[in-house]
Amino acid sequence: MFKGIKHSITECLSPTGRHLAALRSDFRSRCGRFKHDRSPSQQQALTVDFVRVLTAWGIDDVSEIPSVIRMLRLRSLVFVLPVLVCAVTAAIFQTFIACLTLLLVAAPCLLGLLTNSWRISILKKRRFLPFLRWLVSAGGRVCF
Repeated sequence: MFKGIKHSITECLSPTGRHLAALRSDFRSRCGRFKHDRSPSQQQALTVDFVRVLTAWGIDDVSEIPSVIRMLRLRSLVFVLPVLVCAVTAAIFQTFIACLTLLLVAAPCLLGLLTNSWRISILKKRRFLPFLRWLVSAGGRVCF
């Protein structure tokens, strides 16, 4: 009897394990490509030539910058609204699961807000600054 249950559980979990292994492999390959995507000289070239930044971000012309900034500000709502919904839910239900959900939703949304703010800052100043340097120089201030 238990062998049948064990076999059915193994059959159910086997695709999940393969899927998780594939996701882990994909994540590691993306991280590897991200780390080795630009050499320091290429990074320096982005700092010097703002047009390259615009091209890398898919912006064809400098005249499109105000509309891109507007869209990035609207995108910020996409990151704020889930956190607000989870916060209200956590405040109403006051359960561990609701608070855990809030934490799990808030972390990626915070990263999304930070990267959005970084892009808005770059486009406003028209000067490239790497993300980590921007974080340190901004002192964690979010610039909308």
